[in-house]
Amino acid sequence: MDRPRTLAVVPLLAVASCLAISACASSGADDAHGHEPEPELGSVTSALVDADPVSKAVTDSCTTASVRGLGVQLVAQIQCLRPNTMARIDTVPNTTLGSAVFPYLQAPAADALRKVAASRGVRLVINSALRTLPQQYLLYRWYRTGRCGIGLAASPGASNHETGVAVDVNDNAAWRAGFQNNGWRWLGASDPVHYDYTAGGVNIRGLSVKAFQILWNRNHPTDRIDEDGAYGPATETRLARSPIGGFALGPSCPDGGAPPPKPDGGAPGTDGGVEPPLPPNEPPEVPDGQEPDSIPEEGGAAPGQASGNPAALEPVDNGQGCSSARPVASPFAGLSLLGLALGALGARRRRAR
Repeated sequence: MDRPRTLAVVPLLAVASCLAISACASSGADDAHGHEPEPELGSVTSALVDADPVSKAVTDSCTTASVRGLGVQLVAQIQCLRPNTMARIDTVPNTTLGSAVFPYLQAPAADALRKVAASRGVRLVINSALRTLPQQYLLYRWYRTGRCGIGLAASPGASNHETGVAVDVNDNAAWRAGFQNNGWRWLGASDPVHYDYTAGGVNIRGLSVKAFQILWNRNHPTDRIDEDGAYGPATETRLARSPIGGFALGPSCPDGGAPPPKPDGGAPGTDGGVEPPLPPNEPPEVPDGQEPDSIPEEGGAAPGQASGNPAALEPVDNGQGCSSARPVASPFAGLSLLGLALGALGARRRRAR
């Protein structure tokens, strides 16, 4: 008689086990009290549209390419403020650029990069060059909130990438001699993929911030902020509210299309005058964040990541087998039923004795 009683409990055990497993599988779904599961590194949620604020890109994306539209406007405004300061690098032979790269550096740095790329017989993979203010904002917010695998990032306005004199590259050790022989400084183990150009250029620190402030004021004449190039609470608040696809009114060059002067001889100012010459480029040693969607190293992880597989970076909740990025309350319903089933089986066996 003991065998039939045991078999009678088997269906209950099976149902309880399935509920426990399905609870883990469904724990990433939305509910009234939970959160959406983290997107994979380098992914952008399909819900993002051009009108979404930058703050939404912080929570719903893991690529700085999500703010490309706004970034393009800022690069154009920088070119208005300091014509000829920046040069494109997407025509440099023997290079591959990552998907989030803005293909600009200060002109002397771009020339030096061309020499670096020619120093070896393999392609130079570049994952970051000029970085606009909203890009740096995303990296810094991801760093501060523990998202997207970002373990380090300079604060907005403080990154050498924003001044167009820094690059992040793959295979940094093999390229080190080429960079150092052409005016670049390796930052060291604190940011091993990072090189700063130190042999020329001008100090445009804060220009990316000023470019944003000008664009914001042009589109919000009743909510103006100081156009001082300083990144503070007022600028940060407006940046978070800005559309990722760019403003309705883009940059407007104050010189009316006149031939631009040399960058070290001053450039047209927003008041119609000429801004004074800039001091020489002397980039500080500032460790910075890496793009989460960097091109993977050959046969291994992306620079600065533990694995080329984004799923491998997802932590696992202790003892539950469910991702810790998802709600973990729901598995206990299935586990409780499993415990009840085992208790019922034990009681039946005791009564059979």
